[in-house]
Amino acid sequence: MSEVIGYQNDLVKFNNDLFFKYLLSRDTAESKMLRKYIVKLVTNIDCKKMIVKNPEINQNTVLAKNIILDICAVDETGRVIDIEMQMAGNSSSESARFQFYGARLLVEQLDAGEKYNMLRPVYQIIFINDDDDCLIRDYAYRDSKGRMEKGNLNYRYFIKMKHIEKILKEKEVKELSDLERLCYLFIKNEYTGIIKEKEEDIIGMVIKMYNKFRNNEPMWSIANQLALARIRTESFKDEYHSKGLEEGIEIGIKQGLEKGKKVMFEMTKELIEGRYHQECREWIEGLSEKQLRLINKYIFEEDEFEAFKQRIDNSN
Repeated sequence: MSEVIGYQNDLVKFNNDLFFKYLLSRDTAESKMLRKYIVKLVTNIDCKKMIVKNPEINQNTVLAKNIILDICAVDETGRVIDIEMQMAGNSSSESARFQFYGARLLVEQLDAGEKYNMLRPVYQIIFINDDDDCLIRDYAYRDSKGRMEKGNLNYRYFIKMKHIEKILKEKEVKELSDLERLCYLFIKNEYTGIIKEKEEDIIGMVIKMYNKFRNNEPMWSIANQLALARIRTESFKDEYHSKGLEEGIEIGIKQGLEKGKKVMFEMTKELIEGRYHQECREWIEGLSEKQLRLINKYIFEEDEFEAFKQRIDNSN
């Protein structure tokens, strides 16, 4: 089993949303197996094959405000399965988003004129930084007697990861189930006591994918800077919140937006310079918004800087 050296000191934790997207969206044996395994553990659906519809990790999405790096897949029967990591907790705004997103995944299945019986169920699996009286809280449309609506099309599963703390009071680490071990990893960022020495261990597969992610210099650089920016943003918010002044909040928002723009520019610059070892500040400053959105798409397709630069320049 390959080890992750120094992972506890890294900004990029196992619950990092960019790593989570990478973990479950790739075409590797580990990623394919993890997708199927997680769906089976949470929903009891045994997918024979799953195709990820949004495997791309583009810079515009990563650097956007309130990023959502979900994994949207379709299985062999047409069922839509969406998986995401939500470390911000479950606010009323997030709760509304989860429901809206589930509805949108239904609407997007049909083109004008198509029949409603063509719709396939949507399953949302949300790993959330929250606690409850159980590890999995599931929702579907039911009547007042708890009977599910005929032909229900939307199923939502919340994996309340913080519930692992209560579970650990009842049983030892070595007794944890696979899903419980996964929550333990995401919450505690520690795998020493939960890894099992077998080829297809769920924790071992996550660690193997983490090592691949860490060796992907452009993505690792983005993930580190994104994590650092998030830490700074939280610290910045806390500073003004502690003052309890509306004026402070307004100043914080304004300055936070300005800092966000600078962070986005610097991350783009460092991504390109890290990939091609070329000074590019002046060139980036002259790019349009459309061209900036294409950077992360082309940077993984072109090995040479001049070819990459030409594709961006010709895209406007």
